[in-house]
Amino acid sequence: MIPLIPMVAGGVLSDIQGLASEITSAASTGLGTGAIGGVKAKASFTDTLKTAIDRVNSQVATASGAAASYAAGNHAIPLSSVMVSLEKANLAFQTAVSVRDRVTEAYSSIMNMQV
Repeated sequence: MIPLIPMVAGGVLSDIQGLASEITSAASTGLGTGAIGGVKAKASFTDTLKTAIDRVNSQVATASGAAASYAAGNHAIPLSSVMVSLEKANLAFQTAVSVRDRVTEAYSSIMNMQV
């Protein structure tokens, strides 16, 4: 099971790197990915955060669905893939919680600054 950890962590890491590259490209061009009438809209922090939360939510939903299906007796799905999907969802959720904690800490430190 230990050799699977780099593979699972690599998947989460690639998702994070994908989000980072989207943010970097949007910041460097000043444009987002949405287009209205041929004009690209700016990417907002809220949209980026919602996209990241939706990705975590879909991973958790997929993993819990696979676990429930396996528990209900559908053994067409191998137990190893169920466990890997559960671990991916767990890592994604832990990463989201860590990011939330850091953003909250940064916000509170900014609010405590004297002007």
